[in-house]
Amino acid sequence: MPATPSHTHNPAAEALRERILAVSGELPRVAVVLGSGIKALEDLVQGGSISYGDLPGFPEATVAGHQGVLSWGRSAPDGPPVLVARGRFHLYEGHGLGEALTLVACFAALGVRDLVLTNAAGGLRADWRPGDLMLVADHLNLQGVQAGFPGATDAQDAAGLHAVEPYDVAWRGRLSRAAMEAGIALREGVYVGLLGPSYETMAENRFLLFSGVDAVGMSTVPEVARAHSLGMRVVALSCITNISITPTGAAETSHQEVVDVAKAASAHMETLLRAAIAVAPSRQG
Repeated sequence: MPATPSHTHNPAAEALRERILAVSGELPRVAVVLGSGIKALEDLVQGGSISYGDLPGFPEATVAGHQGVLSWGRSAPDGPPVLVARGRFHLYEGHGLGEALTLVACFAALGVRDLVLTNAAGGLRADWRPGDLMLVADHLNLQGVQAGFPGATDAQDAAGLHAVEPYDVAWRGRLSRAAMEAGIALREGVYVGLLGPSYETMAENRFLLFSGVDAVGMSTVPEVARAHSLGMRVVALSCITNISITPTGAAETSHQEVVDVAKAASAHMETLLRAAIAVAPSRQG
Protein backbone atom coordinates (compact mmCIF):
# COMPACT_ATOMS: atom_id res chain seq x y z
CA MET A 1 0.00 0.00 0.00
CA PRO A 2 1.54 3.36 -0.95
CA ALA A 3 2.21 5.85 1.81
CA THR A 4 -0.60 8.34 2.31
CA PRO A 5 0.48 11.86 1.31
CA SER A 6 0.80 14.34 4.15
CA HIS A 7 -2.25 16.52 4.72
CA THR A 8 -0.01 19.58 5.21
CA HIS A 9 2.31 21.57 3.00
CA ASN A 10 5.86 20.25 3.47
CA PRO A 11 8.48 22.72 2.19
CA ALA A 12 11.37 20.44 3.18
CA ALA A 13 9.98 17.56 1.12
CA GLU A 14 9.44 19.85 -1.87
CA ALA A 15 13.02 21.14 -1.68
CA LEU A 16 14.34 17.61 -1.27
CA ARG A 17 12.20 16.30 -4.14
CA GLU A 18 13.65 18.91 -6.48
CA ARG A 19 17.23 18.13 -5.39
CA ILE A 20 16.84 14.33 -5.67
CA LEU A 21 15.18 14.44 -9.09
CA ALA A 22 17.87 16.79 -10.41
CA VAL A 23 20.66 14.45 -9.27
CA SER A 24 19.18 10.95 -9.45
CA GLY A 25 16.03 11.25 -11.54
CA GLU A 26 14.00 8.93 -9.31
CA LEU A 27 12.45 9.38 -5.88
CA PRO A 28 13.20 6.88 -3.08
CA ARG A 29 10.76 4.14 -2.13
CA VAL A 30 12.71 3.07 0.97
CA ALA A 31 13.99 5.28 3.81
CA VAL A 32 16.44 4.43 6.60
CA VAL A 33 16.99 6.32 9.87
CA LEU A 34 20.37 5.77 11.53
CA GLY A 35 20.46 5.96 15.34
CA SER A 36 23.21 7.14 17.69
CA GLY A 37 26.67 6.21 16.50
CA ILE A 38 25.48 3.92 13.69
CA LYS A 39 27.56 4.44 10.54
CA ALA A 40 26.27 2.65 7.47
CA LEU A 41 25.35 3.09 3.80
CA GLU A 42 28.16 5.60 3.29
CA ASP A 43 28.77 4.63 -0.36
CA LEU A 44 25.38 5.12 -1.98
CA VAL A 45 25.65 5.25 -5.78
CA GLN A 46 23.98 7.72 -8.13
CA GLY A 47 23.08 10.00 -5.27
CA GLY A 48 23.85 13.04 -3.16
CA SER A 49 23.31 14.55 0.27
CA ILE A 50 22.04 17.63 2.04
CA SER A 51 22.41 18.94 5.59
CA TYR A 52 19.31 19.16 7.76
CA GLY A 53 20.13 22.84 8.20
CA ASP A 54 19.64 23.42 4.48
CA LEU A 55 16.08 22.07 4.50
CA PRO A 56 13.30 24.52 5.41
CA GLY A 57 11.63 23.76 8.73
CA PHE A 58 14.08 21.03 9.78
CA PRO A 59 15.27 21.19 13.40
CA GLU A 60 18.95 20.92 14.28
CA ALA A 61 20.40 17.51 15.21
CA THR A 62 22.14 18.22 18.52
CA VAL A 63 23.01 14.78 19.94
CA ALA A 64 26.52 13.32 19.56
CA GLY A 65 26.62 10.56 16.97
CA HIS A 66 23.87 12.14 14.83
CA GLN A 67 25.36 13.80 11.73
CA GLY A 68 22.26 15.70 10.68
CA VAL A 69 22.50 14.79 6.98
CA LEU A 70 20.07 13.25 4.48
CA SER A 71 21.68 11.10 1.77
CA TRP A 72 20.06 9.43 -1.21
CA GLY A 73 21.05 7.00 -3.94
CA ARG A 74 21.15 3.22 -4.34
CA SER A 75 22.71 0.73 -1.95
CA ALA A 76 23.57 -1.41 -4.99
CA PRO A 77 23.53 -0.67 -8.73
CA ASP A 78 20.36 -2.75 -9.14
CA GLY A 79 18.86 -1.74 -5.79
CA PRO A 80 15.88 0.53 -5.19
CA PRO A 81 16.32 4.26 -4.60
CA VAL A 82 16.88 4.80 -0.87
CA LEU A 83 16.90 7.84 1.41
CA VAL A 84 19.15 7.70 4.50
CA ALA A 85 18.68 10.01 7.50
CA ARG A 86 21.93 10.20 9.45
CA GLY A 87 20.47 11.23 12.78
CA ARG A 88 17.04 11.91 14.23
CA PHE A 89 15.27 14.33 16.59
CA HIS A 90 14.47 13.21 20.16
CA LEU A 91 11.81 14.42 22.54
CA TYR A 92 14.44 14.71 25.28
CA GLU A 93 16.25 17.38 23.24
CA GLY A 94 13.30 19.64 23.94
CA HIS A 95 11.60 19.11 20.59
CA GLY A 96 7.84 18.94 20.43
CA LEU A 97 6.21 15.86 18.97
CA GLY A 98 5.81 17.48 15.55
CA GLU A 99 9.52 18.32 15.40
CA ALA A 100 10.49 14.83 16.57
CA LEU A 101 8.48 13.43 13.66
CA THR A 102 9.93 15.77 11.04
CA LEU A 103 11.69 12.95 9.20
CA VAL A 104 8.61 10.73 8.96
CA ALA A 105 6.47 13.62 7.70
CA CYS A 106 9.08 14.40 5.05
CA PHE A 107 9.33 10.76 3.97
CA ALA A 108 5.56 10.49 3.63
CA ALA A 109 5.35 13.66 1.55
CA LEU A 110 7.98 12.20 -0.79
CA GLY A 111 5.95 9.02 -1.22
CA VAL A 112 8.27 6.67 0.69
CA ARG A 113 6.54 3.32 1.22
CA ASP A 114 8.98 1.35 3.38
CA LEU A 115 10.78 2.62 6.49
CA VAL A 116 13.77 1.04 8.27
CA LEU A 117 14.45 2.46 11.72
CA THR A 118 17.59 1.83 13.75
CA ASN A 119 18.48 2.81 17.29
CA ALA A 120 21.03 2.31 20.02
CA ALA A 121 19.48 0.55 23.02
CA GLY A 122 20.37 -0.85 26.41
CA GLY A 123 19.89 -4.60 26.79
CA LEU A 124 18.07 -6.19 29.71
CA ARG A 125 18.95 -9.84 29.09
CA ALA A 126 21.90 -11.14 31.10
CA ASP A 127 23.07 -13.40 28.26
CA TRP A 128 23.18 -10.56 25.72
CA ARG A 129 26.36 -8.60 24.98
CA PRO A 130 27.19 -5.06 23.78
CA GLY A 131 27.26 -5.07 20.01
CA ASP A 132 24.41 -7.58 19.63
CA LEU A 133 21.75 -6.64 17.08
CA MET A 134 18.02 -7.07 17.74
CA LEU A 135 15.12 -7.15 15.31
CA VAL A 136 12.24 -5.33 16.99
CA ALA A 137 9.16 -7.56 17.14
CA ASP A 138 7.01 -5.23 19.25
CA HIS A 139 7.30 -2.24 21.55
CA LEU A 140 6.02 -0.54 24.68
CA ASN A 141 5.30 3.19 24.54
CA LEU A 142 6.31 4.76 27.87
CA GLN A 143 7.20 8.18 26.49
CA GLY A 144 3.95 9.80 27.54
CA VAL A 145 2.97 10.86 24.00
CA GLN A 146 0.84 9.45 21.21
CA ALA A 147 1.85 9.98 17.62
CA GLY A 148 -1.16 9.46 15.37
CA PHE A 149 -1.68 11.59 12.31
CA PRO A 150 -3.03 15.11 13.08
CA GLY A 151 -6.26 15.76 11.25
CA ALA A 152 -6.74 12.13 10.24
CA THR A 153 -9.91 10.21 10.86
CA ASP A 154 -10.33 8.23 14.07
CA ALA A 155 -9.89 5.05 12.04
CA GLN A 156 -6.56 6.25 10.65
CA ASP A 157 -5.34 7.26 14.11
CA ALA A 158 -6.36 3.89 15.47
CA ALA A 159 -4.42 2.16 12.72
CA GLY A 160 -1.28 4.00 13.75
CA LEU A 161 -1.66 3.99 17.52
CA HIS A 162 -3.11 0.56 18.20
CA ALA A 163 -1.73 -1.58 15.40
CA VAL A 164 -1.46 -5.19 16.50
CA GLU A 165 1.60 -5.64 14.26
CA PRO A 166 3.31 -2.24 13.85
CA TYR A 167 6.44 -3.99 12.52
CA ASP A 168 5.78 -5.71 9.20
CA VAL A 169 5.70 -9.47 9.85
CA ALA A 170 6.62 -10.66 6.35
CA TRP A 171 9.45 -8.14 6.04
CA ARG A 172 10.82 -9.22 9.42
CA GLY A 173 10.76 -12.84 8.30
CA ARG A 174 12.69 -12.09 5.11
CA LEU A 175 15.25 -10.05 7.05
CA SER A 176 15.71 -12.82 9.63
CA ARG A 177 16.42 -15.30 6.84
CA ALA A 178 18.87 -12.90 5.22
CA ALA A 179 20.72 -12.49 8.54
CA MET A 180 20.96 -16.26 8.92
CA GLU A 181 22.30 -16.63 5.38
CA ALA A 182 24.91 -13.93 6.10
CA GLY A 183 25.98 -15.67 9.32
CA ILE A 184 24.91 -12.75 11.53
CA ALA A 185 23.35 -13.54 14.89
CA LEU A 186 20.15 -11.48 14.99
CA ARG A 187 18.19 -11.47 18.21
CA GLU A 188 14.50 -10.61 18.29
CA GLY A 189 12.67 -8.87 21.09
CA VAL A 190 10.55 -6.08 22.54
CA TYR A 191 11.80 -2.48 22.60
CA VAL A 192 10.55 0.12 25.07
CA GLY A 193 10.61 3.82 24.30
CA LEU A 194 11.32 5.99 27.36
CA LEU A 195 11.46 9.77 27.41
CA GLY A 196 15.06 10.11 28.70
CA PRO A 197 17.61 11.57 28.69
CA SER A 198 18.50 9.93 32.01
CA TYR A 199 19.34 6.23 32.04
CA GLU A 200 17.26 3.76 34.04
CA THR A 201 17.53 2.92 37.73
CA MET A 202 17.82 -0.69 38.82
CA ALA A 203 14.18 -0.67 39.93
CA GLU A 204 13.10 0.61 36.53
CA ASN A 205 15.18 -2.03 34.77
CA ARG A 206 13.64 -4.81 36.87
CA PHE A 207 10.15 -3.47 36.19
CA LEU A 208 10.82 -3.37 32.46
CA LEU A 209 12.31 -6.86 32.45
CA PHE A 210 9.27 -8.18 34.32
CA SER A 211 7.09 -6.44 31.71
CA GLY A 212 8.67 -8.45 28.91
CA VAL A 213 11.06 -5.82 27.59
CA ASP A 214 14.37 -6.84 26.01
CA ALA A 215 15.85 -3.47 25.01
CA VAL A 216 15.48 0.10 26.27
CA GLY A 217 15.78 3.29 24.21
CA MET A 218 14.59 6.87 23.84
CA SER A 219 13.28 7.05 20.26
CA THR A 220 11.60 5.01 17.51
CA VAL A 221 8.15 4.40 19.02
CA PRO A 222 6.52 7.71 17.92
CA GLU A 223 8.10 7.34 14.49
CA VAL A 224 6.63 3.85 14.10
CA ALA A 225 3.14 5.01 15.10
CA ARG A 226 3.17 7.98 12.74
CA ALA A 227 4.63 5.99 9.84
CA HIS A 228 2.05 3.24 10.30
CA SER A 229 -0.81 5.76 10.34
CA LEU A 230 0.55 7.13 7.04
CA GLY A 231 0.47 3.72 5.38
CA MET A 232 4.16 2.86 5.54
CA ARG A 233 5.56 -0.61 6.29
CA VAL A 234 8.15 -0.57 9.07
CA VAL A 235 10.98 -2.70 10.39
CA ALA A 236 13.38 -1.67 13.17
CA LEU A 237 16.80 -2.83 14.30
CA SER A 238 18.35 -2.09 17.71
CA CYS A 239 22.07 -2.11 18.38
CA ILE A 240 22.54 -3.27 21.98
CA THR A 241 25.20 -0.86 23.18
CA ASN A 242 25.23 -1.74 26.89
CA ILE A 243 23.74 -4.25 29.30
CA SER A 244 21.66 -2.39 31.85
CA ILE A 245 21.43 -5.10 34.52
CA THR A 246 24.41 -6.83 36.14
CA PRO A 247 24.59 -9.26 39.10
CA THR A 248 25.57 -6.33 41.32
CA GLY A 249 22.94 -3.84 40.16
CA ALA A 250 22.34 -1.28 37.43
CA ALA A 251 25.32 -0.87 35.11
CA GLU A 252 26.86 2.55 34.62
CA THR A 253 26.95 3.83 31.05
CA SER A 254 27.38 7.05 29.10
CA HIS A 255 26.30 8.40 25.75
CA GLN A 256 29.90 8.17 24.53
CA GLU A 257 29.95 4.46 25.36
CA VAL A 258 26.71 4.05 23.42
CA VAL A 259 28.18 5.81 20.38
CA ASP A 260 31.45 3.84 20.54
CA VAL A 261 29.74 0.44 20.69
CA ALA A 262 27.31 1.37 17.91
CA LYS A 263 30.21 2.35 15.67
CA ALA A 264 31.97 -0.95 16.38
CA ALA A 265 28.82 -2.91 15.47
CA SER A 266 28.18 -0.94 12.30
CA ALA A 267 29.71 -3.53 9.95
CA HIS A 268 27.03 -6.11 10.78
CA MET A 269 24.38 -3.37 10.84
CA GLU A 270 25.52 -2.36 7.35
CA THR A 271 24.94 -5.91 6.08
CA LEU A 272 21.50 -6.08 7.66
CA LEU A 273 20.44 -2.68 6.34
CA ARG A 274 21.44 -3.63 2.81
CA ALA A 275 19.45 -6.84 3.23
CA ALA A 276 16.43 -4.94 4.61
CA ILE A 277 16.48 -2.66 1.58
CA ALA A 278 16.85 -5.59 -0.82
CA VAL A 279 13.83 -7.45 0.65
CA ALA A 280 11.64 -4.39 1.34
CA PRO A 281 7.90 -4.87 0.61
CA SER A 282 7.94 -2.44 -2.29
CA ARG A 283 10.40 -4.77 -4.04
CA GLN A 284 8.22 -7.86 -3.66
CA GLY A 285 5.83 -6.94 -6.48
